Amino acid sequence: MSSLLADVLFEHGFTVRTAVDVAQARREIDAFDPDVLLLDVSLGEGPTGIHLAHAMRLSRPDIAILVFTGHSDIASVNTDGLALPPGVGLLRKHLVSDKAYLIEALEKVLREEGNLVKKEEEAEDVFAFLGFNGSRALRMLAAGYDNEEIALRCTVSRKTVERWIEQIYRDLGIDTKGSLNPRVAAARRFFFAIGVPGTEK
Repeated sequence: MSSLLADVLFEHGFTVRTAVDVAQARREIDAFDPDVLLLDVSLGEGPTGIHLAHAMRLSRPDIAILVFTGHSDIASVNTDGLALPPGVGLLRKHLVSDKAYLIEALEKVLREEGNLVKKEEEAEDVFAFLGFNGSRALRMLAAGYDNEEIALRCTVSRKTVERWIEQIYRDLGIDTKGSLNPRVAAARRFFFAIGVPGTEK
């Protein structure tokens, strides 16, 4: 898992250091001074990723933190009764191989938007009928990404993204020949259902 994540991050321009446990991670943090920590909850014997997240919140509040886990929400993630500290982003482990999902989650915690994880889950519930590719393409469309950038983030062809978006228009009942730009219409549907990122509904 560590090697997979490191390879993906290297490909996207990140400078990466890896560690197998909390002790090694603390040494790397001191030597490397990272902008963000990507932590697994389970780190074998000894302290967990949750313990490290709390320690970093106290000693290095400038470092963004993203935790990946099999749990579906932050409230379910705890160790010895210790929950994740506020402002920590959550990355669902079964989606780690999705490069677009990983990079988008990292960008959010780097922008101090870790709490938007909940809104992502709401978006997936509301737009589940679009399918996995449709719902994530709609999310990126609403964020302002063009088809070429969506294709890059999803590691598919532009033609594939065009097909996804055409299907989104059909599924949402958007008139592509109407007076309103269909991308704007789709984004409006997204914001109406989920809210504008960075605001409370």
